[in-house]
Formats: sequence, C-alpha cells, structure tokens
Amino acid sequence: MRVLVTGHRGQVGGPVAARLRDRGYEVVGFDRVDGADLLNLPALKRAAAGCAAVVHLAALAHDSAGSPDEIMAVNVIGTWHVLLAAETAGARRIVHFSSAQVFGTAEGERLPAYFPIDDALPRLAMRPYGLSKRLTEDMCQGFTARTGIATIALRPVAVWGPDRCRRTCERWRADPRSEWEPYWEYGAFVDVRDVATAVEAALTAPLEGHHRALLCAPDIAATAGALEQAARLAPDVPVTERTRYEADPWCALVDCAPARRILGWQAVHGWPYKG
Repeated sequence: MRVLVTGHRGQVGGPVAARLRDRGYEVVGFDRVDGADLLNLPALKRAAAGCAAVVHLAALAHDSAGSPDEIMAVNVIGTWHVLLAAETAGARRIVHFSSAQVFGTAEGERLPAYFPIDDALPRLAMRPYGLSKRLTEDMCQGFTARTGIATIALRPVAVWGPDRCRRTCERWRADPRSEWEPYWEYGAFVDVRDVATAVEAALTAPLEGHHRALLCAPDIAATAGALEQAARLAPDVPVTERTRYEADPWCALVDCAPARRILGWQAVHGWPYKG
C-alpha cells in the first residue's frame, strides 16, 4: 500500500514511517523539514496522488509551538487540506493524530471528572492546541459523513521512548516533587513503538465510519501505584472500576478500550521502574 505520512520526520512520525516501511508499505513523506507546508493544498494533492491511505501527524504540537493563530491555521486548516487531498487521491482511509489534550485535563488545565480517563470523557479543552484537536476530530467526522471515507482519530497521551522513561525516573528520584509539580499528568504515557503499531492497526483493521481512540501504556508512570497517587494528588476525583487497580496496582489511569475493540491494539511497553 502507498501511504502519505505527514510529519514523517518528527519524533513520532519518524518511528511511524520506519515501522510502515519495515512492514512493506511505500511511504510518501510530507514534512516542513523538507519545506513542505500543510497550508499549500496543491502540494499536498501532489504528494497524496496514488496513495490508498493517509497518516496525518504533522502539526504544531503544543501551545508553545506557535502563536494561537498559527496553531489554529496549521492544525485546523492544514488538516482540512489533508482531508481534501486524500479525497482527490481516492484514498479510502485517513489516520488522523489527535491528542488526549482534547479533554482539557493536561498541564493543569483541569482535573478529569473521573478515573480512568476514557474516550467518553467530555472534550473541554480551550487552549489553542487542545481546542484545535477538538475541531479536527469533528472535521474528520463530518468529512466521513460526506464522503464515506473512513477516518480514525488517534488520541495518544504523552509519547515517550525508552530514554525518556529512564530520564524521567532519574529526575523523580533526584527531585521527588518533580513528579507532580508544576502539574501532575496522571502518570500517563505511551511508548512511541506502541504508537507505531497502533498506526499499522488503524490502516489494516476493518473500519467504516469515524472513530476516536486513546493510546496509553498499560501502566502508570509513577513512584507509587495508581490508587495511591490518585488519592494523594486528586482526592476529589472518583475512581470507577476500582477492582482493576486492586488486581494491578500499577494499572494506568487511562482506559484504551476502544483501541482494543476497534483496532485490536494494546500497548505492550509498560513502565519499567515499578516499585
């Protein structure tokens, strides 16, 4: 299969593109490092020509990555251009990278209504990046309703590699308060290798319509178990399905059930520093 991968030179896009190539896909890249621009619709259409699917990773991926208007332009209008390019190319599937930030629970914006965070949690993000991803999810849904082209919005939490896990553990040991200051991220992370397998699953699973799916490691990244951390750092947030944490104290505070059900995907790289 010939696949367009936008943002293929990024920290996530690079491993994703490499995984697809290793699995026999013909990857066409589109990245600003090479001078490509999501706001250039004709260039996107040329890149997408002959592609059966599109994996859209390119974005300004944080509120600090640009001004609010730049984030909205690149992330929202850029995604619209990707959808149009895919339609012109006759692609039958689009894997869009959204973010767990759509819920407005990241970086101290607000606490979630409950644990574990799941795909049913209301999307309340109002900061530019999270809001842009809310808008692009809805855009994909409307695009699918109009065209019949299947779309899936993957919602990864913080994407780390093994080195990031090691450095994070070392920092927490040197400065314990850094685990929850300036804000606690619920110990949520996903290994970049698992993100790459999720993309492959999203390209091959029998999908119709529009779907959204969180991606998270099976374990909480923490110095203590999930219930202990939640009780100490977010005591007013109720924990549902407490039996899962009684059976596995290190179980993540994020539930990826739709990814398992829709894609047959489950992360295999957990937190290596338990206890």
